[in-house]
Amino acid sequence: MISVQIDEEKIREMAYEISQEQKSYEDFVWFFTEAELRIRPALAYGKLYKDGEESQVVRIDPDMMVEQPTEEDIRTTAEEISKQGLSVQDLHWFTAERRFIYDAARNN
Repeated sequence: MISVQIDEEKIREMAYEISQEQKSYEDFVWFFTEAELRIRPALAYGKLYKDGEESQVVRIDPDMMVEQPTEEDIRTTAEEISKQGLSVQDLHWFTAERRFIYDAARNN
């Protein structure tokens, strides 16, 4: 189990880069879902935030991360996420955040 310090500035930069991709809403949902499923099993508490508060440090077990979630898992979860009606900006941010955590944990 390791701790990953959240770097909001880096995540902001990553989110901006993602926003510049000429993709559809469905593509951004897919990217977010894939990034979410890579880290979800490895999060110490099974979620990124606890009690509605953002955490500046995330506890994660790199050995539990999923390199490539199955297409079926992504599709099923993407359908659920799509129903939540997240804004495109939220999808960019959430995707960047999860990619940051995944990369930091993998490279630790």
